[in-house]
Amino acid sequence: MGSLCTQAQVLTRGKSYGTHPLTTPVLIDSVNLSKTSFDLTSFIKRPYEIEGRRSTSIAASSKGIFAVPQGANPGVASLSVYSFSAVSPTYTKGNLRLYGRGRYAIYADGALLSSNEKAPVSSDTVPAVTAPLTLEATYKELVVKVLRMPKDSVQADFKLVFVPEEKFASLDSVASMNGTHFIDWKYITHGKRIYSVSVSPSGKYAFVVWADRVPKKGATYVDIRDASGKVLRSTQGLYGARWMPKQDYLILERGNGNKRQLLKIHPVTGEQSVWVDNLPGSSYTISPDEKMIYFYEQGKGPGKNPLAIRRISPDDRQPGWRDRTEIYQYDIASGIYTPLTYGVRSNNIYDISEDGSKLLLGVHGMDWTKTPYGHTTILLYNPATSRVDTLIKDEIEIADVSFIPGTKELLITASPNSFNSAGSTLPEGEWGNGYERELLRFNMETKQVVPLTKDFAPSIADVKGYVAKQKAFYFSADNGSRKSLYRLDIATNKITPLNASEEVVRSFSLSSTGNALWYVGQSLNNADRLYRLEAPGKSRLVWDLSSEKLRDVRFTPAKSFVYRTPDEVSIDGWYYLPPNFDPKKKYPMIVYYYGGTIPLTRELETTYDLAMFASQGYVALSLNPRGCTGYGQAFAADHLNAWGTKTADDIIGAVKAFTEEHGFVDEKKIGCCGASYGGFMTQYLQTKTDIFAAAISHAGISSISSYWAGGYWGIAYSSVASAGSYPWNNPELYTKHSPLFNADKIHTPLLLLHGTSDVNVPPSESTALYNSLKILGRTVELVEFTGEDHHILEPERKDIWMKTMFAWFAKYLQDKPQWWDALYPKTVYEQ
Repeated sequence: MGSLCTQAQVLTRGKSYGTHPLTTPVLIDSVNLSKTSFDLTSFIKRPYEIEGRRSTSIAASSKGIFAVPQGANPGVASLSVYSFSAVSPTYTKGNLRLYGRGRYAIYADGALLSSNEKAPVSSDTVPAVTAPLTLEATYKELVVKVLRMPKDSVQADFKLVFVPEEKFASLDSVASMNGTHFIDWKYITHGKRIYSVSVSPSGKYAFVVWADRVPKKGATYVDIRDASGKVLRSTQGLYGARWMPKQDYLILERGNGNKRQLLKIHPVTGEQSVWVDNLPGSSYTISPDEKMIYFYEQGKGPGKNPLAIRRISPDDRQPGWRDRTEIYQYDIASGIYTPLTYGVRSNNIYDISEDGSKLLLGVHGMDWTKTPYGHTTILLYNPATSRVDTLIKDEIEIADVSFIPGTKELLITASPNSFNSAGSTLPEGEWGNGYERELLRFNMETKQVVPLTKDFAPSIADVKGYVAKQKAFYFSADNGSRKSLYRLDIATNKITPLNASEEVVRSFSLSSTGNALWYVGQSLNNADRLYRLEAPGKSRLVWDLSSEKLRDVRFTPAKSFVYRTPDEVSIDGWYYLPPNFDPKKKYPMIVYYYGGTIPLTRELETTYDLAMFASQGYVALSLNPRGCTGYGQAFAADHLNAWGTKTADDIIGAVKAFTEEHGFVDEKKIGCCGASYGGFMTQYLQTKTDIFAAAISHAGISSISSYWAGGYWGIAYSSVASAGSYPWNNPELYTKHSPLFNADKIHTPLLLLHGTSDVNVPPSESTALYNSLKILGRTVELVEFTGEDHHILEPERKDIWMKTMFAWFAKYLQDKPQWWDALYPKTVYEQ
């Protein structure tokens, strides 16, 4: 069937969805409302959803021919449906040719490409159907429909071939048609993800939230599982529900006319009753004894003159900043609610004692004359007597506060700078990274503070409830590039690692009795998995979603890489190789980093996904340079007043060391990318080195002073990143470390990406550097995404955003400009 060019790709594997008889309707009239006569061949163009339908794997013959069976009922029309996957590691254009003597239609991702339904062709050397096909570094789902009319006598067997255009016919850009998938953009944005797990108070049930992300019709589900892991119920109707504090019942908010109700729902039977008929306020928390509900009501602050606004605070630009929340108590038995707090300062409930008799309230204020500006007062409040005791006054960088039951102490999560640096391991007088989190015990009577994590390098992330029988708290912590689980024994202050089975624990929950702990995790070489922890170091796998998702996916497992700096600091890294890696070849490389206060984590599925870049033919390397949390306080403190110092040296040194140790990297084809602070690092790196052949900055900071002034959180973030330094007392930091003031040193082709509605890093940061580099005659592009904030989230824009990055790297690292030229053809102004 057909003569082919040498680079043509013959599809050899696919799936069959069966052969189905077509029923001829009763012709009540000769035409329908559109005045058209019935035509049985129209079935070939009607939508057919293959998602979720049963299929069988099929293979072509040695000549690439797929056999189409006769219908079960001779003389009756039938429709056979097949699907195939087309994959290319990069942008590729060509034609899809179907050879055969039947009636066919070809679809790609649900859209009809071409069809030939009227009359079978008389020759199998000429394509029965030809359709243009563009592949964009992600798989396309191809569907072939085969229609057999009652009087068709020819065999409808077919052969499907992709023929790339001549300029795409090189071996490394030809599509793969063997049914194998790679980790690509569609894999990252589509498919199933496990979001969270929550265990019932007794430990009898687990509430698992997961999503099936299908374009335009994705859905979020809740599975109720028993202690063995068995799914007892799966529904969309419980999304947003949560466990009651004491009972194994769920509560779910429901609107009923102009009022809100709280429903009490049995997790398995679904039996429900109205627990609270008229719930006031907005967000709420339930007391441990289930007698009270504490809710927040938003109070509107003084309005702004729409013609002329007088700012009353640096934060006054933020929508809703003038509004304040007040806390109310709602007595479930009586239906009476009364105010708990009153005033103009923001406040919240940190914790409620086990018997419900006492509350820990946080009152928050700002002092713009003292860095880090924000401060918190902790109050001990007895609602029954209205007694208030001030436990902590105007303390900085407090993240969380909990009662330690059975004691007169609190467990506090705070920074190394809190409580006169009580938890700091840094030299006296040296300021710590305000994003680093430590655990401390606070005595409510003596006010004594005891640090618990001075010798514990990980940064505290999420502290869960106290287990009375064990006298222990459970918590997660950023353990370098991992997120790990730990147990804190209150009797001894000992911290014990629980040795979860995944490198990154994304969600965890334990019962109030401590008899059940479940978690969701992911690692560099697997997707989401759900576990129940049986004992430290022993987890039982409950749901292996990873195996489901990766069944037909090929990727080269990641490997770790550690760079030792000249001053003997270890820089953590990891990398992926292309799926068809050949150690004798040279490959371009992409380096991804953040460089700010938060570490990158060892997960397979991320937005800037390394395995996704590797599937396009790159070596993909991630690094955690100095300045982020999770590697100890000294490592994190290197972020302060650095703005690229040490961080850039770490990245440059690591890249050079990696290329020296791995001869398969083409050192002339290395690209780099980062977002937000990572975007700043991308820009800054180009002022310090020429080792990169292409660079991408998303939402990057080009001028530290204008970001400090213009970003909604510029001043707050700079209180850490530029601790104690301002444009007037340290102008060198604000200028010499700003890429804008060093634009003349940038020679690397630079792509700037930004959302036009970014309030975190204003889009003018990218515009300023773009203007500068255009004046200097350098290679630079700026692509803005209308209406998008700091992250590009709207699906269509997000798709363009990612393809823009792929195309930029393909142009400069693979010498393939076709994708970029297709996305952004030159205008008449650029000829």
